[in-house]
Amino acid sequence: MSDIFPISFLISILLIFISKIIGKKGIVNIRKSPQTLHTKSISRFGGIAIFFSLLLVSLIDSSENYQFMRIALYCSSPIFILGILDDLQLEIKPIVRLLIVFPSAFLSYYFLGVEAYSVDIPYIDSLFEFKIFSIIFICFAIAGMVNAFNMIDGINGLVLLYSLTICVLILLFQSSSSSLDINLFFVAIFFAILAVFILNFPFGRIFLGDGGAYFLGIMLSIGVIKYYQINALSPWYVFSVFIYPITDVFFSIIRRIISKASTVKPDSKHLHHIVYKRVKKIGLVSENTNHAITTLLIFILYFPFLLSANYFADNSLILQIQCLIFVSFYLAFYILLNPKDLTYQKT
Repeated sequence: MSDIFPISFLISILLIFISKIIGKKGIVNIRKSPQTLHTKSISRFGGIAIFFSLLLVSLIDSSENYQFMRIALYCSSPIFILGILDDLQLEIKPIVRLLIVFPSAFLSYYFLGVEAYSVDIPYIDSLFEFKIFSIIFICFAIAGMVNAFNMIDGINGLVLLYSLTICVLILLFQSSSSSLDINLFFVAIFFAILAVFILNFPFGRIFLGDGGAYFLGIMLSIGVIKYYQINALSPWYVFSVFIYPITDVFFSIIRRIISKASTVKPDSKHLHHIVYKRVKKIGLVSENTNHAITTLLIFILYFPFLLSANYFADNSLILQIQCLIFVSFYLAFYILLNPKDLTYQKT
């Protein structure tokens, strides 16, 4: 377990060094996309450090304690590879993405038993009695979360800090019925992420990339859902833990539909973009400082709700109420910062 951090850190340093070498040869890594806020060529392969540090340690230690981790890594591999291909700027059609994401989600159901039993909503819960509905639901949920993590990525430390916070709070509030392999799963992911986070925040020496965002999206989804299953928590616990990316995705879809924009093409109107643009108007010299302030402001928004989600993990009513409160806060914050420009504009 103690080996994960140095392995992830050393791989990250190696990737930074390689990026500088190829940069001198004129090969730059700058994304030409409306949601991109970075203008310098920086390695986008931080996800490689996280994935391979976890893979190496779980293979070296062949004990049962890492069995859940090993299987989760195998299940998530197709999605991770998909993200790496994105980082290499290979164009992949949305339908192809779905054909890759859904099998990974199904594999996590088949090999790890990652499943949803209810949503504590009358009539809808009765549908979970049909196995096919339960399978389709969990596949859509995991696929959606993979996309959601990628959507909230783009600011130094944003997804990494969010992921670290999830791991820490689960470990702090862990139930007595939690299994050792699940606890080790979150500890391992924490240290693998931490190594990249140190280099990414606030100085932006390496980026998480699509591979990293996709990978964390599926791994944390698998881990949190399994944690909910083992401890017999409220299904709204899972919603509450992921309420920030869930809200961001649904609000973005609604916003784009209202403004008659494509729901699949990226834009620069997510909450973190709006906050970043406001912070930038302060006139700070350092771009890294703008990113750091943006990440910390959004952390202040979601942290109390993550804390509450773990404290009231088995109380559906409180969790439902706090989800509604978060959505209200998110919308109010967005409208307050962006009162006149809620429509899509190409950039």
